Amino acid sequence: MTIPVASNTDPKVLRVFVVRHGQTDHNVQKILQGHKDIDINERGASQAVLVGKVFASIPLDDIVSSDLVRCKNTVSEIAKFHPEVETAYTYNFRERNMGPVEGMYLTEAKEKYGDNYRNMGEQPKEFRERVESEWLKVVAKNNDSTNIVLCTHGGVISMWANYLYREKGFKSRVNEEKLKFPFNTSITVIDVHKGTGEGWIQDFGSTEHLGGHFEVKDQEIR
Repeated sequence: MTIPVASNTDPKVLRVFVVRHGQTDHNVQKILQGHKDIDINERGASQAVLVGKVFASIPLDDIVSSDLVRCKNTVSEIAKFHPEVETAYTYNFRERNMGPVEGMYLTEAKEKYGDNYRNMGEQPKEFRERVESEWLKVVAKNNDSTNIVLCTHGGVISMWANYLYREKGFKSRVNEEKLKFPFNTSITVIDVHKGTGEGWIQDFGSTEHLGGHFEVKDQEIR
């Protein structure tokens, strides 16, 4: 289900627009990125321009981003419409550290490690706790805010949306099977009630600003 990306006007709710970075050459070549600092490519830059325009008319109170360059050069296209808002960059919203398979082609990682390649580097609990600690800081800091942007990575978005839905009791307007790996510069909308901590996943991986509905074909690429 896709709803129009719209501003939140309820002062009791914090709306977090979660944006995945633009396409990189490693995405195209099916190379596992993890913490490797890979920039967006030409198509990724075009995607960033399009997602930036979505937020031109949405008032933003805060902008937060992974400190990796592929996110920095995506979120800058959003930030330019909001010069009064300083973008905060953080290590904690980076993609999962994939250890020795970072920089390897997906096929190469599978050949060398088999299915165990998924278990290399940062473990699921470590990854989740890193993201959760920063998420809680951002939500607490924005107690007086109504709309913020978070630019991060596909693995972060997929893991976090599923954690909120399965473990934290967030309701979802999106079918559970749709909470997968999101497309480049897609927009996921998460609302958090400031008083109760309850939340709603209003949309996941929206790509309407790119001209249609797009999904990641290979869900194993990070």
